[in-house]
Amino acid sequence: MSSLEIAFSNMASPAILFFILGVIAVSVKSDLEIPDSIGSIITLYVLISIGLKGGISVSKTGVQGLLIYALLAVIIGIIITTLVYIIMSKLGFDSSNAGSIAGHYGACSSVTLTSTLVFLQQIGADFEEFVPALYPFMDTAALITAIILGYAGLKKRSAETDKSEYRIKDILRISLTAKSTLLIFGGFLIGLISGVEGTRSLMPFYDNIFKGVFTIFMLDIGLLAGSRLYELKNVRPIAFLLAIILPLIHATIAIILATVFGLSPGGATILAALASGASYITAPAVMRDTFPEANPSLGLAIALGIVFPFNIILGIPLYHHLATMISQFIN
Repeated sequence: MSSLEIAFSNMASPAILFFILGVIAVSVKSDLEIPDSIGSIITLYVLISIGLKGGISVSKTGVQGLLIYALLAVIIGIIITTLVYIIMSKLGFDSSNAGSIAGHYGACSSVTLTSTLVFLQQIGADFEEFVPALYPFMDTAALITAIILGYAGLKKRSAETDKSEYRIKDILRISLTAKSTLLIFGGFLIGLISGVEGTRSLMPFYDNIFKGVFTIFMLDIGLLAGSRLYELKNVRPIAFLLAIILPLIHATIAIILATVFGLSPGGATILAALASGASYITAPAVMRDTFPEANPSLGLAIALGIVFPFNIILGIPLYHHLATMISQFIN
């Protein structure tokens, strides 16, 4: 199957169609909504499932092999955040907005990650199940880098008061205790400690109904995305183009490094999803607190209104095709 056929197949998958249904529902002003309590339970289920499966996978092979990939995730988070900051600064954004947008782009999207896992399972692609557990490493590295770069550009503020130590501690606390990070990494540790035998009776619950629950999850995300589309009017035209180009660049960087370090095309695709999926959960909260002068709608509108739909509809299949090609070339 060609990459174009895979992309069209992904667009016609139930999860993507439920996402589109959610966007349409908001556009036509439907009264369709998913209660917050149910949405929270579904999110808990999806994120715990990702973490558990990663932890169980590592319990089979040992944690030593994970360390080099954790470092790789940190390096990728630093690289892509720095790249976005430089580009936004060149486009004329002040340091606050450049830092905020860079933080949104550099931080990870748990929904994009989950969509990638479902896509890989759908096409029958193999992947290293520990790769999703790299989420908090890349996410935290990106957010800290965005803050450091943003404050470095605000020379007047830096001269008046040195907040760097407080801010770094603050960002670590917020990032590491955020719901997505805590559930994925917490689930990972539980899976790692309990192992295959300890979770044997538990995993049918997280395996057998996952795809069905995920469709409701995507409907909820579609409703959320549709409710924020109006904020796209605040985004410069050049930002629309960059919102398509930058994820591709970030994904390519991640895929090349992942392949060089020995990950399979499936594993490289997951790492690409982490690198290309702009955050609309942890980053907005962190950036709003860190750069109060920045326009909060810019990064959020780009992440949720442009980058996320592009990734789940077209980006993920393209990343997998690219990962396969690069793997064949390097290996």
